Amino acid sequence: MNHNPYMRNPHLEGDTFFWQGNSTGVLLIHGFTATTTEVRLMAEKLKGEGFTLSAPLLPGHGTHPEDLINSRWQMWVESVKTSYEQLLETCDQVFVVGESMGAVLALELAAQHPEIAGLFLFAPAIKVKHLWLSWLLAPFKKFLSKSEKDDGLPWKGYNVYPIKAAVELNKLQRQTRRRLPEIHQPTIVFTGEYDRSIAPDADNIVLDGVNANPICHVHMKDSGHCILLDKELDLAYQYVLASINHAYLHQ
Repeated sequence: MNHNPYMRNPHLEGDTFFWQGNSTGVLLIHGFTATTTEVRLMAEKLKGEGFTLSAPLLPGHGTHPEDLINSRWQMWVESVKTSYEQLLETCDQVFVVGESMGAVLALELAAQHPEIAGLFLFAPAIKVKHLWLSWLLAPFKKFLSKSEKDDGLPWKGYNVYPIKAAVELNKLQRQTRRRLPEIHQPTIVFTGEYDRSIAPDADNIVLDGVNANPICHVHMKDSGHCILLDKELDLAYQYVLASINHAYLHQ
């Protein structure tokens, strides 16, 4: 693993984790090409509050980009659903935190499970810049190198985009957009000022598409795409914790 030329920061912990706590559960879902490293810092903060926490390493991630090429969007949904059902075994209520593609998977899960207590969607990748090109490139090219420079964040994942997997992300987006009106859970959408990945209207697609009540948009003015690893993580955590505690009071 440490010699994988396709992996950024291979030394970081990025596997599936489940931390048993009290009867309030939080499911944390990482993004496309990433690992659970992306949600671990938030999970560690929430662990201090005594919550039960689960974060699956999505199929095709954390190993080799070839594995992601062979993954389908339904496999990612199934993985998330399995982790959610594991939380239900010991928890009275479950909240879902998703980063990027993880936020899209959170929306799809919420459409299937109306009993989910609330959604925290960080940089929801419901629409990604230039992703439609993956359909054109897939027959001719296997990987696309990530052009952005290493931003110094403690992020673990692939340093290439497997193009066939990008097509699967596009299919997941289309599937989830159709189901947005079915989503009624309390929702907070977080966006970063310096996000160069999601499309400018991605937040509005979610905000206007769901029937969530209440729904809130928080724009992080000093964050990029990976809000959960960036400078305003503490602020994001305060929003999440306050919302969970508010729901707890109003059960």
